Amino acid sequence: MNVERRGRPRKYDGPVKRFEAWIPYGVYQEMEKEKLRRGISWPELVLDMWDAYKARVAVDG
Repeated sequence: MNVERRGRPRKYDGPVKRFEAWIPYGVYQEMEKEKLRRGISWPELVLDMWDAYKARVAVDG
């Protein structure tokens, strides 16, 4: 009996990198609250934060 195993489908095109961050617990709580409010995953929250940062840097120069 040959069973084909498949992992989770890829969410992003191209290579990805997992990272760990040590942040103050209060910051974590705020991020968790926002993540739950919006119904999104941690990667989606981090990518949204990164996009907001890049937009601000582009404006501030």
